[in-house]
Amino acid sequence: MFEITQFETTKRVRGTLILTVALVMLIALTVGLFPSIESAGIDLDAYIESLPEETRRAFIGNVTTITTIEGYLASQFYQLAWLLVLGVYYAYAAASSVASEVENRTLELVLAHSVSRSQLVVGKFFALVPSMIAVNALSYLAVYGGVRYIDEVIDPMDLFALHAYSIGYLLACAALGMVASVVFDTARRAQMVAIGSVFGMFIIDSFTFDTDYEWVGDFAFTRYYDVGEILTEGTVAWSDLALLIVSAVLLLIVSAELFERKDV
Repeated sequence: MFEITQFETTKRVRGTLILTVALVMLIALTVGLFPSIESAGIDLDAYIESLPEETRRAFIGNVTTITTIEGYLASQFYQLAWLLVLGVYYAYAAASSVASEVENRTLELVLAHSVSRSQLVVGKFFALVPSMIAVNALSYLAVYGGVRYIDEVIDPMDLFALHAYSIGYLLACAALGMVASVVFDTARRAQMVAIGSVFGMFIIDSFTFDTDYEWVGDFAFTRYYDVGEILTEGTVAWSDLALLIVSAVLLLIVSAELFERKDV
């Protein structure tokens, strides 16, 4: 299993670097715009208050002001980049892993090396963890360095908590993608289902929050990763983080069990 993880991790180095570079560029652009927004004299908070609740939840998150660097980053960067973009990316990456082996007819060759199906699933899943850690670590440094460069102050521990917490969220998204990867025989179909699932959870969470149908959004992973609360309030919901990690473990177990029973 560890050989699979090591091999798959090596294969993902290039993709991780490209993703990190893209995020760092976006961070530089986002942070660089803050001084001009801060000095514009526009009452952006009043504009936020005028938005429909669904729109605020989706694009602003749990943030009451964007005139502070914490509120600005939470709403203008992390709300979409981490909750949606990275969630979709790792669900997509996981969905490609096993399904591509089945589609390309290389599964029998891999299993011939005394590797069980469960070990294959777990090994490929764990190969995503180094990528998640690297992306978060480098992005943390980029954000903190950028904020200091524009002479703003942000709590390094709150920022660290935001990135560390995201590992649990991304693991849950990846585990969901892994389920799709073992259910479908083509990588493209598994990828589309994984992408649609994460995007659908994001939308459902946004449009059901604080409504009579709020219970529907309780099934969405996005509800348990509140970037605004962590970054602006310094509050970490440990029970929500535990739920995300437990969900990831359960989905991984389901993936392994389904793949053991699957006829390929």
